[in-house]
Amino acid sequence: MKGLVPKATLFLKRNSSIILTVIGAIGVVGTTVTAVRATPKALQLLNEETNNKGEPLTNIEIVRIAAPTYIPTILVGASTISCIFGANILNTRQQAALTSAYALMDHTYKEYKNKVKELYGEDADVRIREEIAKDKLQETDITVANDKALFFDEYSGRFFESTIKEVQNAEYHLNRNFALRGYCCLNEFYEFLGQPVTEYGATVGWSLDAGEMFYGYSWIDFEHRLVKSEDADPDYREFYQICMPFGPTADYEDPDF
Repeated sequence: MKGLVPKATLFLKRNSSIILTVIGAIGVVGTTVTAVRATPKALQLLNEETNNKGEPLTNIEIVRIAAPTYIPTILVGASTISCIFGANILNTRQQAALTSAYALMDHTYKEYKNKVKELYGEDADVRIREEIAKDKLQETDITVANDKALFFDEYSGRFFESTIKEVQNAEYHLNRNFALRGYCCLNEFYEFLGQPVTEYGATVGWSLDAGEMFYGYSWIDFEHRLVKSEDADPDYREFYQICMPFGPTADYEDPDF
């Protein structure tokens, strides 16, 4: 019994927005049902009062007579609205917390990467990233068609098969969105590649204002580094590692820019 309360509290904390959304959906139905049930009763009361008075009722009299029958509808409707607003607030807070966590992780990764370059040079950073990709290749079960090549995306840690032309087209369309709109997110790149989007990809991206002001870019550059792995399956001992000199950041949607 002692462990039930903490577990229940944790469950409610993690699923509060879902619970409120479900209650709100039920409330919409409940509001409709109570309104339908109250209407015949309200009409009956209005007809009786009209007959007793012998003349049409005023607007104030109609409200005074009919309003009490709709009190359950009003209460259910108000509760439904509160649940919907509450779920939206919780979702906004959770999204903000998730974005902050990704921003912290992204900042920590960039600090580590810059420190490696500072202490051991650019070649050491390249070698480390290549070795990480090689290790992931050992865990990958993918068949590459004869007319395609194997690619590795550093940000999602995924391998995928494609052609150089298809990848370059995806990079072009991403930069086109970037130039026309002034910003774009990482998931747009995955969509152009025909790959599944990620949660992380929705929170990071590129901004023309932030890029020119803080990071020194006005175009999203890509590098296709050919990596050869002698320990991998003979069918795909080499792959292209997609690198971005100016990677996506979590502040790309910051209104201050």
